[in-house]
Parts: sequence; C-alpha cells; structure tokens
Amino acid sequence: MRVYPCLSALVAAVALAAQPVSIQFKPVDRSILNERLRRVSTKNAERAQRLREMFQEAGCTGDNLRDQEVKGSKIPNIICTKPGQSDAAIVVGARLDWWGRNGQGVLDNWSGAALLPSLFQSLPEGSSRHTFVFIGFADQESSPAGSRYYVRQLSKDQRSRVQAMVQLTSLGSATTRVWMDRSDQKLINDLARVAAAMKIPVTGVNMGEDIGRDDAAAFREARIPTISLHSLTQDTFSLLDTAQDNVELIKPDLYYDSYRVVAAYLMLLDAVLTPPAR
Repeated sequence: MRVYPCLSALVAAVALAAQPVSIQFKPVDRSILNERLRRVSTKNAERAQRLREMFQEAGCTGDNLRDQEVKGSKIPNIICTKPGQSDAAIVVGARLDWWGRNGQGVLDNWSGAALLPSLFQSLPEGSSRHTFVFIGFADQESSPAGSRYYVRQLSKDQRSRVQAMVQLTSLGSATTRVWMDRSDQKLINDLARVAAAMKIPVTGVNMGEDIGRDDAAAFREARIPTISLHSLTQDTFSLLDTAQDNVELIKPDLYYDSYRVVAAYLMLLDAVLTPPAR
C-alpha cells in the first residue's frame, strides 16, 4: 500500500491555479444514506433487487432504469441513466456482487453501490451538459464480467463519447482516497479542486497490483479516463471478508463526506469536460 501525503499540496496548488466554476447539487439527507446502507444483503440477487428499488425511490424509473443481462452471470448490471443535453457520457460505477464467506460485504462493496441512487438523486433539476450513467456492475469477483460486458457492447462511437468513468469502491471506513496508479491525472486534479473548495480531506493511496483487476480496468483498456475512489487503509483492508465487514465498520460522518465530495465532483466534471463534437 503506497500513500501519497503530498495530495493535500496538490489540492491547494490546483485550486489556486484553476478558474472558478460555479456548481450546484441537491444534497441528500444523511439519514437516507444510512438507511440505504443498512439494506445490505449477503445474497447477490437481493443486492441487485435492492439497488433497483433504491434507484426507483430516487426517481430513476421507466426507460431510464434497466437491467442489462450479462452472459454467465446470475445477476444483471443495474443501469440508471439521466439524459443530458448531449449523449457524451460520464459513467459512475460500483461493484454490486459479493462472494465473501464472512460478514455482510458492506465495505466490500455495498458502501459503493448504495451511494449510486443518492448520487443520481443529487443531480440538479434540469438538463446537465452530459448524460450520467450510474451502474451497479455484476460479477466483478469473477474477472469483472459485468463491467467488461458493458464496455464491449458499446459501439466505437459510443465508447468515444464516454468522457470519464468514476469508480466507487469500499467507501466510508476512513476519509476519501484516490487509487493514484489507476486514475487519470486530469480527473485527479479536478477532484482536488472540489476537495479544496469543500475542505474535505482527500488522500492518494494505492492498494497494490496484487489486488487484481477492478471494474475500471475495462474502461482504461478502451482508453476511457478513469478515477478510482475508496477509503481503504492497511487496517480496514485486512477486515474484508471477515465478520467485522458489516454496517458498523462504516463511519457515518466520513461516508457522508465521501458522498458530498463525489456529488460535487460530478457537477464539476459536467462543467469542465467538453462534449466531443459530432
């Protein structure tokens, strides 16, 4: 595990150099985040169903909410789309399934998946410049089948119009961290601007390549910029797939900070990323 303590200095430098941008989002009450977090299930089919229900409660319904069947998977990708002024897309994804034997798989990775409906709900009324796509990915534990399938079924033109992929994994056990080696530098800089403005600490922490592929890998291989956000430390990483991986492992205030910084970050990306011309 490699820590980048200089990220705070990067935050300050980037914030000073960047042009001011006005962004708005609708914060969801922390009680809603906590309630959604507590809907965790150790059964993957139930996790998929509960994510679907939470999207519906957040207002993602009709044709904007769909299941994408994944060959060889027992559960689908759950996809919620908020159309924008253009079809240029920002994808926000989190692993949905869990194959552990101990605990509830809250940190691994219900905490990321359960944030997706709240982030959708935070988008302001009216049309954004970009189309936002929120995805609970199936079967990450079996060599990221869900994310790989999603990227492969996109046409060449559709891939070219995905401007960023934001991966949420294992949030809420500590302050927000960036997996630097698996994140695009420009996307890191944009996150730094938001973190500085909101005075929310963000640290760069690499987890090591021995962890293997993540859901963002399929996007990186398609030359789509990605950023991977987590909260893992040496101590909390060792708690994955143990009886301690339950709701009590999540610190509500830090989880809410992660939610707030990501919600604002999505609005900044919408403002600063320029949709490619047709």
